[in-house]
Amino acid sequence: MLLGIILGLTSAFIWATTSLAIKAQADHINPLSFNAFRMFVGAIFAFALLPFFGGARAFAQVPPDAAILLAVSSIIGIAIGDMLYFWSLSQIGAARALPLSGTYPLFTWAIAVPLLGEQITATATFGTALVLVGVCLLSPGNGTLVRADARTQRIATFAAIAAAVLWAIATTMLKIGMQESPHVIVVNAVRLPVAALGSALVTQWHSGTGAWNGYNRKNLPGLIALALYSTGIGMIVWTLTVEYAGAARAALLNTAAPLIGVPLSVVFLQERVTPRVAMGTLLAVCGVWLIL
Repeated sequence: MLLGIILGLTSAFIWATTSLAIKAQADHINPLSFNAFRMFVGAIFAFALLPFFGGARAFAQVPPDAAILLAVSSIIGIAIGDMLYFWSLSQIGAARALPLSGTYPLFTWAIAVPLLGEQITATATFGTALVLVGVCLLSPGNGTLVRADARTQRIATFAAIAAAVLWAIATTMLKIGMQESPHVIVVNAVRLPVAALGSALVTQWHSGTGAWNGYNRKNLPGLIALALYSTGIGMIVWTLTVEYAGAARAALLNTAAPLIGVPLSVVFLQERVTPRVAMGTLLAVCGVWLIL
């Protein structure tokens, strides 16, 4: 369990710092295209490691039903969920998008009640209320200084929450699919190519070929390094967290990301965090802890 906690907190740190890095370059690189780019780099990294973990034979040992679950989880959680989150991040800033999307353990718990027969407790009910109050405090008009108009802010807020719902579904599917898979590297070798293709199609549909205009020889090495950090390493750490800590605890540990990312967004991105946003972040995180 201690290993799962360490991995979970490491994953939260990687996710928080990745979010800040993507927000910092949003003026030059389309966030949706970078989501696809980092998946392609992560897929190459996973396949480069695959020979050390059983190679093609281990890849072939993944049962078809598990492979389908892993592939679908990557489309739901990465191609669509991450796309919504990164777009929201570019519109309303990391200080709001991180805690809003960080409510996804609430939805993981909501899924676990009917599917796994988990009990609804008074503590969990109170935690849910805190999360809802926190989300209200983080709603448009109460947050950081952003350039998006009021309508776009409302849509971006909904997108961050929708991403949380999709991540909850994807994390549950990932945990089920991993039970029949030989190794975490094999799991990512199945998921990441599907996620890369799905993300590229979503980017093309939403933004067209112009989404790729910001990539050049000067910034490509840095973008590759960020992709390796966020996906090559980050996805392995996250998958190991789900394996060792379970889906619900992994989701809980990831709520540390807003506590890391919000202060860093103030220091490095000069985002303005009002007392209301700070209180909303605190209530949302505390509520999730009470739920789980």
